[in-house]
Amino acid sequence: MTKRNSLTVLFTLIPLLLLTLLLGACSSNNSSTNDSADSPDKLAQIKEAKKLVVGTSPDYPPMEFYILNDDGEKEIVGSDISLAQAIADEIGVELEIKPTDFNGVLANVQTGSVDLGITGFSYTEERAEAMDLSDGYQQETEDGYQGILVTKETAAKYKTLDELKEADLAVGAQGGSIQTELATHITSATNIKQYGTNDDAILALNAGDIGAVAVLTSAVEPVLASFPDLTILPQDEFDLDPDNLYGTNVVGIPKEEGNESLIELVNKVIKENQDNGNIEKWKQEAIEQSTNAIEE
Repeated sequence: MTKRNSLTVLFTLIPLLLLTLLLGACSSNNSSTNDSADSPDKLAQIKEAKKLVVGTSPDYPPMEFYILNDDGEKEIVGSDISLAQAIADEIGVELEIKPTDFNGVLANVQTGSVDLGITGFSYTEERAEAMDLSDGYQQETEDGYQGILVTKETAAKYKTLDELKEADLAVGAQGGSIQTELATHITSATNIKQYGTNDDAILALNAGDIGAVAVLTSAVEPVLASFPDLTILPQDEFDLDPDNLYGTNVVGIPKEEGNESLIELVNKVIKENQDNGNIEKWKQEAIEQSTNAIEE
C-alpha cells in the first residue's frame, strides 16, 4: 500500500473512531439519565420543588384541627402540624398542607399525591403493606384510649361491653380509620356506619341517628363541652384496644423508589423532637389550643 493510500485509510478511520467514541459517551449519558429517572431521589425532588406537601384530615384534635386565626380565617393547627413543620424546616422548604377526609389522606399517600401523610395514623399491618411508615412518634394511650362515645341515656343502660354488644346498636366511625375496625367489637358489621369525619359521626350521634361512636377518647374530649348529652364510656369496661395494638402514631410515606433518604430524615426529626421534648410540648400546646377554640 502506498503512503498516500495509507494516509487516506487513516483519515477515514479517525472520524469513524471519533464518532464511535461520541456515540458511546452519549449512550452512557443517556443510560445514566434514564437510571436517575427510573430511581429518583424523593428528598431531592422535594428540595427542587421547594415545598413539602403533607396530607391531613383536620378533624382530629389535638393532632390536626381548624381554628380561626387573628385575621378571622380558618387555619389548620395541631401537634401533627407542628411535626410536619419541623420536617419541612429540616429539609429547608415551605410546608403545604393538603386537607381531605381521612380516606382521602390514605388514598393520597398510596397514589403519591402527597409527600407525607400525617394525620393520627396508627400502625397496622394493612397500612404497612400499602405505604411506608415512619418510626412511632406518639403513644395515644398516654392521654386517651380507643373507646366509645354514647348519649348519657345510653350510658345508664349498659355496664359492660358484653351488654352493649347484645344491644347491637348502630355504631358510627370515621371511614378508613382503625375505629371502623374496632367498631366490630361493639356491633355487627352491617350496623357500622362510616362517616367522612369524626365531627359528622358525633353530630349523627347527638341527633339520634346512631347509638354510639367508636373514638380515640383524647380526640373527642375537647368537643364534649359542646355536646352536654354525650359521654365517653369508662375505660375499665369499654376499652376497645386493651392491649394497645393500635396505640402508636406514625407518618405515612408513599411506597416509591428513592424514598429511603426521606424516610431517614423523617425518622431523624421524630427522634430529635422526642429527645428534646418537643413532641410532648406540641401535644400539650395543641390540647390547650383546641380547648380554647371550642370555648370561644
